Amino acid sequence: MSRKILPLNRALKKYTEVEMVAEHRFHPFREWRFDYAIPELKIALEVEGGIWNAGRHVRPDGFRRDMEKYNEAAALGWLLIRVIPNELLSVNTLQLLIRAINVRKGQTNVK
Repeated sequence: MSRKILPLNRALKKYTEVEMVAEHRFHPFREWRFDYAIPELKIALEVEGGIWNAGRHVRPDGFRRDMEKYNEAAALGWLLIRVIPNELLSVNTLQLLIRAINVRKGQTNVK
């Protein structure tokens, strides 16, 4: 686990008893990996870097490859949350993850 994500992972464990893993390979035959994932609930967190400096994620070929990866993940039942680097450790990201975890666990009274 990346040291950068440790505070977020500690908060998730505190509020949901669930932890994320880094660099989770999710596809049966492609080498695709999620930046972070909760495999048992099929929840993934992708950090989309380079949006301010024309990085790979926003160039046409990189954007298309990301779409292919994300569509395959959806077809396999994954719920994907996308954030930019400065949102990774935010309260909003923590709240999104907690809501997604609660929904996956079947809790329907989620706000």
